Amino acid sequence: MIRVALFGAGRMSAAIVRAAAADADMEVADLIAPHAPDWATTARYRASLDLLDETPDLLLDFSLPAGTAVAADWCRRSGVALLSGVTGLDQAARDGLARAAQDVAVLWSPNYSLGVNLLAQLCQRVAAVLGRDAHVLVEDIHHQWKKDMPSGTALMLGAAMQDVRSPAATEPEYRSRREGEVIGQHSVTFEWAGEKLLLSHAALDRDVFARGALAAARWLSGQECGLYSAADWLAAE
Repeated sequence: MIRVALFGAGRMSAAIVRAAAADADMEVADLIAPHAPDWATTARYRASLDLLDETPDLLLDFSLPAGTAVAADWCRRSGVALLSGVTGLDQAARDGLARAAQDVAVLWSPNYSLGVNLLAQLCQRVAAVLGRDAHVLVEDIHHQWKKDMPSGTALMLGAAMQDVRSPAATEPEYRSRREGEVIGQHSVTFEWAGEKLLLSHAALDRDVFARGALAAARWLSGQECGLYSAADWLAAE
């Protein structure tokens, strides 16, 4: 049994608690957030990481950008592996993840959906073939409360493509919309010399991200210290 602590009390944390309830190998023992969740959970609530009575096997961070730096520092000091899915990170949070990775296993990804990560691989393949000749448009649609624009997933898709394109290639264009209760939709359009290619993904259920996060956490629990990506996790699946 892998004992995890969950940092954050938002929608993703609620989805992870639901998914863990159906996972015989994973227990969410503690939930840490400034305020107790307004949804049901058997996890012990703590207002601070420093109030944990027992050290978990992993910390799952689905807090806010400012919380990620706190989580990374605590994991480094406590010797606890860290999985984070927080988007909109500033440089301080990214530096905190890198420092923690010197002592513990750290996995950060803006999206733990299998479909989105397959989309990233497909986009990378297309970008490598087309090189600098195509105009690339990355679009994302999310619910009205999501703050970061473009989304972390959109930026991940763009970065994956730029990694294989010529340094002279134009950066992808980004467009974002925030509306209603949309869980997450991403599309990438390639246009060149009279042709257009569209690749897209839509999340129909928030639990797909939670199930992916738990699968990634299971993999991360067996890794040495280092900074990992979703591509590392999927390559081992």
